[in-house]
Amino acid sequence: MLHWGKPIALGLGLGWAVVILIFYARTAGSPVDAACYYEMVPAGPWDLSQCFLYSPPLAQLMMVIQAVIPFEAFYTTLRVLEMIVLAVVAGPAIGPALFIPAVAIEINAANINLLLVAAVLLGFRYPWTWAFVILTKVTPGIGLLWFAVRREWRHLAIALVATVAIVGVSAVLAPWMWGDYVQALAAAQDDSPYEIWWRLPIAAAVVVWGARTDHRWTVIVAVFLAMPRWYFLTPVILVGLFPLVRFPRPLPWMRWLGRRSRQTAAATSDGRTDRAPSS
Repeated sequence: MLHWGKPIALGLGLGWAVVILIFYARTAGSPVDAACYYEMVPAGPWDLSQCFLYSPPLAQLMMVIQAVIPFEAFYTTLRVLEMIVLAVVAGPAIGPALFIPAVAIEINAANINLLLVAAVLLGFRYPWTWAFVILTKVTPGIGLLWFAVRREWRHLAIALVATVAIVGVSAVLAPWMWGDYVQALAAAQDDSPYEIWWRLPIAAAVVVWGARTDHRWTVIVAVFLAMPRWYFLTPVILVGLFPLVRFPRPLPWMRWLGRRSRQTAAATSDGRTDRAPSS
């Protein structure tokens, strides 16, 4: 017997998502975070009075984007991409998710937190996506401990090599930018009570425990804990728990996540069994 509840919820949620995107296309909304990205280069990408402190590759990318894409197209693209991520990750729950204040503000502001969620989730199968996480937020890279603890050295190497390769190309193009960036990182201060120095060890402990007990949701929690600065949009990261929490019936559109790693682990286990000495 067909169950129509989830398809109906998904359809209504997607319809509401389209309405929101059309509304912002007509009114512009308030894409303040997109403006921070788009204007970061003329204002000085590591001016601590500006919104964000991201690595030189992002600044160099924004130089290209500014030259070829108008601001309106830029923030509209960010909103559409984030809405697509939300639809894939939340599924039938996309409608209620859009009423979560942090999610609603995220879409309006055209930030990149949902894109970070996508990079982390895809990273279980395509670890090179971790380069995006590291080169934007840096400290959430603590999630790579998942691969180290599980001895998935190939996945860890891919993530690190991809990051180093991007850094290398960036440094060749503009080596002076990296010196300025490092100085800006050293001078950056967090005046909130949720400083990164005490959150980062907790994030590491969470992901290490999760890697040992095979709980992938701990990577999302660790990334949330390790965000360089906590503010009202940071809880958006926890949307990534939707496809990873074990419901009575798995979410079908996300079953492929981690399937290859589970198959590899099973094959490795069988190989060890075959090599075990007989009693």
